[in-house]
Amino acid sequence: MHRLYRILILFLIFSSVFLGCSEDTEDTTPAARSHAEKGWGFYRTGDYAQALLSFERALNFDDEFADAYNGVGWSHLSLSLAVPVAQEAFQNAVRLDASNADAWLGLANLLYLRQKDASDFRAALRAADNAMNADAQYLFRHDYDSPAALHALKAACYYYLGENQDARQEVEKALRVDSENKSALALDALLQK
Repeated sequence: MHRLYRILILFLIFSSVFLGCSEDTEDTTPAARSHAEKGWGFYRTGDYAQALLSFERALNFDDEFADAYNGVGWSHLSLSLAVPVAQEAFQNAVRLDASNADAWLGLANLLYLRQKDASDFRAALRAADNAMNADAQYLFRHDYDSPAALHALKAACYYYLGENQDARQEVEKALRVDSENKSALALDALLQK
């Protein structure tokens, strides 16, 4: 009986140590998800400052919640705040959940807009490809509303890289999906010159 008691105590000690070290955040995820949902609600209405606060609150509850980082990235980008902070947020989101197509799309958009040098366009193309290959449930929740917009983004990257043939191919893909996509039509006109 004494031996059984010691084994039980050892089991409880080891169990509590392993459970305490677990990366599972089920206890905090509901609160984090609630704040993130509020954040996306604010984001949809254009209240990016409140969205940012909600996403940051979500991260206070769960600092490994990929979609909250994604929301921080989009909010910073929409507020034209610190680009490095937005980039870090998107990178954290895809590091934690590589299937988050929206975070890849945010990273692609940020790199395209930054236009520091040609490597930004190359990295934006890779991020856009990752978005297209990731979980489609995350795509087109906001800002980008169709595959046509994503193809137009890729076309713009190729255009600025001087790779007009690849740009034309992406424009054609965009226009097949949405013949009235304004970005694709504008790029098509530029490529015709």
